[in-house]
Amino acid sequence: MASANVMSGLPALLAEIGHVLVTGVRDVYRDFAEISFKGPQASLASKTALAVVISTGIACAMHLPEVWWAAISAIMCSQATRPASVRKGILRIIGTVAGAALSLALVGWIAYDHAACSLVLLTVATVGVLGIIVSPHGYAWLLGAITFVLVVLMSLANPLDALNYASFRVIEVCVGTLTAMAVAIALAPPGGDSAPAPPGWTNLLGERWPAVLHALRGGIAVALIPYMWDWLEISDIAPVAVTIAAVMAAPVLADHPLDDGRQIVQKALHRLIGCLLGGIPALLLLGLSFDSLVPWLGVLSIGIWLFAWQAGSQRGTGYVGNQALLVFAMTIVQGEGPPGSIMPGINRLIGIVLGMTVLFGVCLIVQPAPPEREPAAPR
Repeated sequence: MASANVMSGLPALLAEIGHVLVTGVRDVYRDFAEISFKGPQASLASKTALAVVISTGIACAMHLPEVWWAAISAIMCSQATRPASVRKGILRIIGTVAGAALSLALVGWIAYDHAACSLVLLTVATVGVLGIIVSPHGYAWLLGAITFVLVVLMSLANPLDALNYASFRVIEVCVGTLTAMAVAIALAPPGGDSAPAPPGWTNLLGERWPAVLHALRGGIAVALIPYMWDWLEISDIAPVAVTIAAVMAAPVLADHPLDDGRQIVQKALHRLIGCLLGGIPALLLLGLSFDSLVPWLGVLSIGIWLFAWQAGSQRGTGYVGNQALLVFAMTIVQGEGPPGSIMPGINRLIGIVLGMTVLFGVCLIVQPAPPEREPAAPR
C-alpha cells in the first residue's frame, strides 16, 4: 500500500468531479421529467411509500424514540420482488440483532478507553464492509457493523444507556423491516435473484486484495469518529458513522484496483447530490409545522414515492435517489410524531456532510499504488 500523490492527480480529480456533478444533475432532471405512474418502477415506488407510511405510523403509535429508523428499514427492505424483499428483511434483522448483542458485550470495556474503542470500531467496520462485498449474506454483515457502531458511539457518553439504545434499535428496525416484508408478500411479484454470487472469503490477500483495502478505508474513517467527537464536541454522532459505512459499502468494480477509488468518488458525489435533493425539500416542509399525523404522513408518502421513482433510474444515477430517500426520511421523520423543530434535520445533514469529508480525506491518503507501466517497445 502506498500513499497517492494527491497534488499530481488534482487536475484529473477536479475534472472527474465536475463531470460526475454535471452528468448526475442532468440525468436526475431527466428522470423526474419522465415520471410515469405505470410500470415496475412506479409499482416499486408505490410499495415503498406504502411500507414507509405504515411503519412510521406504527412506530409513532408505539412511541419509539427514533421513528426514522423504522422508516429507513422499510425503505431498504422494499425490493422489486417478493423473495428479494423477504431475504433482505431477514438479513437486516439478523445483522441488527447480532450487532446489538456484540455492542452490549463490548461497550462496557471500550467506552472508557478511546484507543481500544477506535481499534474495535476499525475492526468491526472493516469486517462489515468487507462482508457485503464477499459474503452471500453480506447485508447482514453490513447491518451488524452499522448497528454495532451506532450503539457504541451513542453510548460513549453514558455506557449504562447501551441496553436502551440497542433494544430500541432492534425494535425500530423490526417494525420497518417486517412492514416492508408484509407489503412485499401482499403486493410484490414473485421472482428470482439474478445477482451474481459473491466470491466468498477466500484469497483476500491475493487477487481480491482491493476489496480488503476498500473495506479498510471505511474502518479507518469510522475509527476516527471518537476523536472527532472529542475535538469538535459533536452531540449527534450517529449519522456520521452511518454515512461512512454506507458510502464504503459500494462494491469494488472491474479488475483494476484504481477503479475502486474512482467509484468511491462517484458514489460520494452522488450522495452529495442525493443529500441536497432529499434534504432541502424536507427542511422546507418542516417549516409547515404539521399539527396532526395524517397530513404529515401524506407529505411523507409523496416525497418517498418521488425519490423511490428516481432510485429506479436506468441512467446510472439510482444511487442519488437512494440517498435522497434516506436523507428525506431522516430529516422529516423525527421523534414520536410530526416534527416540531427544524434543528434535528439540520444536525443530521451536517453529520452526513462531515462523514463525507472524513471519508474523502481517508480515500485520498489511503490509495493503492499505481500500476507499473510496461516499458515502451523499442522503435
